[in-house]
Amino acid sequence: MREFLRGEVRTPIAYAAAVAFVAGAWLLSRPAPPATLPHVPLLIFAAAVLASGAIGGQGPALLATCLSVLIADYFFLPIAGTWKFPGSVSDALGFAAFALLTALAVWIAGTTRRRALDAARADTLASTLEVEARHRQTLLDLGARSLAGGSIDAICKDAATVTADALEVEHCAILELKREGGPLVVVSAAGWETGTVEGLNVEADADTQTGYALYARQPVIVNDADSDARFSVPAILRAHGVRSGIAARIAGLRRPFGVVAACSRMPRTFTVGDAQFVSGVAAILAAMFERKRVENECAELAARERANRKAADLAARRAAFLAQTATVFDTALEPEATVVSLARLAVPALAECAVVDLVHEDGIVRRVDVVDIDPSRREMTLTIRRQAPNLRTESPFSRAIRTGQAALLTQLPERESSGGDADHERLMKDLQCQSLLLIPLVARGQTLGLLTLASRERRYDAADLALAQELTGRAAMALDNARLYREAQAASRAKDDFLAIVSHELRTPINAVLGWATMLRRHRLDEARAEYACDAIEQSARAQAQLLEQLLDVSRAIAGKLDLHLAPAHIAGIVEAAIDAVRPDADDKKVRISSHLDRSIPLLIVDPERLQQVVVNMVANAVKFSAEEGTVQVELRRDDRFVEIVVEDHGVGIKREFLPYVFDRFRQAGTKSDSVNRGLGLGMSIARDIVERHGGTIAADSAGEGKGATFTVRLPVRNTPETAAAPTRLSATG
Repeated sequence: MREFLRGEVRTPIAYAAAVAFVAGAWLLSRPAPPATLPHVPLLIFAAAVLASGAIGGQGPALLATCLSVLIADYFFLPIAGTWKFPGSVSDALGFAAFALLTALAVWIAGTTRRRALDAARADTLASTLEVEARHRQTLLDLGARSLAGGSIDAICKDAATVTADALEVEHCAILELKREGGPLVVVSAAGWETGTVEGLNVEADADTQTGYALYARQPVIVNDADSDARFSVPAILRAHGVRSGIAARIAGLRRPFGVVAACSRMPRTFTVGDAQFVSGVAAILAAMFERKRVENECAELAARERANRKAADLAARRAAFLAQTATVFDTALEPEATVVSLARLAVPALAECAVVDLVHEDGIVRRVDVVDIDPSRREMTLTIRRQAPNLRTESPFSRAIRTGQAALLTQLPERESSGGDADHERLMKDLQCQSLLLIPLVARGQTLGLLTLASRERRYDAADLALAQELTGRAAMALDNARLYREAQAASRAKDDFLAIVSHELRTPINAVLGWATMLRRHRLDEARAEYACDAIEQSARAQAQLLEQLLDVSRAIAGKLDLHLAPAHIAGIVEAAIDAVRPDADDKKVRISSHLDRSIPLLIVDPERLQQVVVNMVANAVKFSAEEGTVQVELRRDDRFVEIVVEDHGVGIKREFLPYVFDRFRQAGTKSDSVNRGLGLGMSIARDIVERHGGTIAADSAGEGKGATFTVRLPVRNTPETAAAPTRLSATG
């Protein structure tokens, strides 16, 4: 009705209404009295024309006028039922008045209609401008919000909310394409309850609205999902009540980032302005995603550059550290000084703290130094230094010392219920470090010490482990060179001592020979004294010959020409003969030699003379280093595989640190009786060579100075009667 009153009815309804008005006027005019014809019908038809003009404007009014004139002429002018012109002045005036009135009505209707249309267009334009202004302001606010920074999730949430409000729809969703070829993921939504659609995966199918919009240049509109034959709303969104919507892609420079989708629960016709607005929102989000991508790439590049600079600086420090270690290793003579110097070089070049542990010959590990870059941690440093390392458990420290392999610890290990490295855990906690680098110092397969580097600022990596392995190799070479230097120095001193001893030992019998020979030449001795002089000369010559024989034996052993004449022999007889050879010297010193010999031992294939030389050396040494009225025990025993000759005394003993060198050539332990028990230091070396040529072993043991010594020879049982018939000669070179 309001449309009729406002003249907004469009063709053909307006023209049908004009015909209906004229027909109604004709029906109303038929009962009019003849005296009033045609004036009353013309007035009624004039009303119909006015009504037609008011409803439809000029066109319907003109139609109503023409119909009214024709009907009035045909039905209401005399003669009725025919077409004619007015026959009287009165009728002509009536038709003229009707024409003027209808012309005025048509003009008024046209003017009114135009004004109504202009007003309607003005209202529509104002409404459109208002919507566009609101859209522009919304886009400006959203753009400013995105430029101001903040998280992508928050900006996407704001974009979904303002889009739904601006388009006056129930829902809006921001869908992100996480990876090429993957589904779209709803990252933000408005109009649904929180958590209803967020995180849902929407397949990027080209047959769906959102999937097609992902690669379309223009927004994709679905006014009614029930009737749209080309695109369909994604099933997931449709399940949440969506029936219509508009979707636009968030386009990046390299690939699309996703889709903006505004949705309604009712069918709706979206305008061009709506499409432009959604495109604007998508453009703002695309700029934000692109900016974030560029920012992330710039941050990654900056981080990579910082990491490269840090790595270059670290590499330079490592190279400088290795260069400085060359100076330390060049002057390395003692393991302790070498490790401590390395620790002081490593802090702060590679670590914030360094711990130095040394392994002594008895296997005990002692902590000798702790270096920390932080002077405020002095008390803790002293505490750590006082802690004794416990290497009895299976810990990284014990493994590094046992295997000689560098190790990298990047975190505090979990302690198992069955046992744990409490010292290790305590050390890492006390140092407050992120990782440890264990660097063992090895020389000829023996670990001399362990350098532990601790880092608080960073975690050690494979490059640091490689550096540690390089350092381990250099340290091993330097310490081995130092050991060889010390051994060379010791050998040089031993050679000098040996030459002095040889000179003394050779000069003493020569002086005796020369002295007695001079006295005999001058005939100053009586017969008894002359006999004594001859015995002295003979004894001195024999002593000199024994010294020379020992020197020759050593020379033969070194050259590999020490010969053995193997033959079946009774070991008990050989040992008994050796004891008898030494007994006169023992009697002179009042040393008692007791023996327990297993005479059931069968024949063995040995060199009797050389084996007797070995036993004589052992028993003579035992007598020489025993106190007066002391006792020397000699025992011969056997088991299934070996025959053992054991010589034990209770004399001056041997220092434990000298035990490994007892059988070295030219080595003698310093004792309180050096002045009287001096010798060449070759007897035990020759004995070892002889025993080893027999396939056996010789060992020395002592509890320390003043606690005696025990020498044990072990020979393999060789009871071969087939070989007993013919003696065998065995050369050291064979």
